Amino acid sequence: MNEVPNFDHGAIARLQRLGGDAFTLKMIQLFLDYTRTKIEEARQAQADGNLLAVEHAVQPIKSSAGNVGASRLRDLATEIEALAQAKNNDRLSDLIQDLAKSFAAVSAELEKVRGSLSSVAMSPDSK
Repeated sequence: MNEVPNFDHGAIARLQRLGGDAFTLKMIQLFLDYTRTKIEEARQAQADGNLLAVEHAVQPIKSSAGNVGASRLRDLATEIEALAQAKNNDRLSDLIQDLAKSFAAVSAELEKVRGSLSSVAMSPDSK
């Protein structure tokens, strides 16, 4: 079984308890769309040398990643934010690349979750 490292499936269960399958599906979609945009903003800001914009791009990834159980993604965003705040551009490019790779792995895992939730939501036995 190929599990995504540092992915907490318990976070998905917490979302389901909080608002049900439809809410969980919506939160996953928002996370995927928003994080994809924020990573691209961070990449562009780093390429432009705008560390304040890097900081602002990754800051919301921290909490949203935690909400869906993407702890590695949250940790990378936290590290990137701290380096940007310290005006340390040395490792940002590599870390943003790691962030994008981690996001790709998490996205694939969340797509599996969405598929299973969608099939449950569409089941004639579900309400």
